[in-house]
Amino acid sequence: MGGAGIALESNNSLNALNPASFAGMDSLKLIFEFGLQGKMYNISNSNQSLSGFEANLAYFALGFKYTSWMAGSFGMTPFSSVGYSINRVNYIEGMNEQYTSNYVGSGGITRFYFANAIKLLRKLSIGINTSYLFGPLVQEEYITGSSIVPEMMIERKDYLRSFYFDFGLQYQFNIARTEYSLGLTYAPEQSLNSKHIVTAYDSDYSIIQGEEYNSDHLVIPQIIGTGIGITRERAKLAIDYTFQQWSEVEYPIQADQFANSHRFAVGLELNPWEHRAINPGYKNWTYRIGYNHESSYLKFDNKTLGSNEFTIGAGIPLYGAISNMDLSISGGTFGSTSGHFTKERYLMFNLGFSLNEMAFIKRVID
Repeated sequence: MGGAGIALESNNSLNALNPASFAGMDSLKLIFEFGLQGKMYNISNSNQSLSGFEANLAYFALGFKYTSWMAGSFGMTPFSSVGYSINRVNYIEGMNEQYTSNYVGSGGITRFYFANAIKLLRKLSIGINTSYLFGPLVQEEYITGSSIVPEMMIERKDYLRSFYFDFGLQYQFNIARTEYSLGLTYAPEQSLNSKHIVTAYDSDYSIIQGEEYNSDHLVIPQIIGTGIGITRERAKLAIDYTFQQWSEVEYPIQADQFANSHRFAVGLELNPWEHRAINPGYKNWTYRIGYNHESSYLKFDNKTLGSNEFTIGAGIPLYGAISNMDLSISGGTFGSTSGHFTKERYLMFNLGFSLNEMAFIKRVID
């Protein structure tokens, strides 16, 4: 659904966009999910292009209700990935001498989460998500083009090991035969703990100097997300907006290089036919389409980059009609080929399984 769903409850599947959603799970079900992802991409600028394919395990998660009013979920998902190459001209302070830095980034962060949700009232739920973030982030800076500054490479590594918290709220109400739901998510600005290693190499890649220390310079800005869901008969519409306050973030070597990020997503879910055991298979499928647009937090020469993505997919019932296989294809673009920028075009293939088991039924007759 284009990544929209902050206001939608978890029913036969787990909605990790809002920790409050887990309160909507059936108290008799145990839900286990995992997903696979493949990506075909083409990256190009005004001079050249590069194509490739990558695939990985996207996530796994388990969710269930502890009581009639409290539920939880835990699992592992990618949190972020790093991959960039940026050329930048720098000037030596007090002089008209300049040199070129090429920054190359790699690595990524994985999140293990444990979320809990409470049904405060019949239509109001709150949730808290406790995550443990871990993984390496690497930046290599190659310095060239100056008679004063020697050619060298500076490698900065962060081995992240830190907790992260976010919160959610959902509220449902009915008007006539239409069900409405509102969602809100919030994560305060948080500093992440890491082991920071800086190593400087000369042009022959011999170590000039190195240091290692614990750091909290990695910052995730506050994030606010809102959403609305509208359900009527066999159709469901979700609209989301997410704001990240990156403009207040400064890194030691990249001050004033960030802009506030805005993300808009809309998705539609349809069940064109009433579910019946005698139906042909496709008439019991759930069909989904979506779109999202995001203005990135990256800013170069006072210009921010953006992305656009369209998605289409289907949910296919499995055995017993309480489990599902979800298929989707996403196609999108990120960046621009104007000036010195790079543009990525991609197709993303997603395969997910939501396996439901009736696990908490009390036996009347043994």
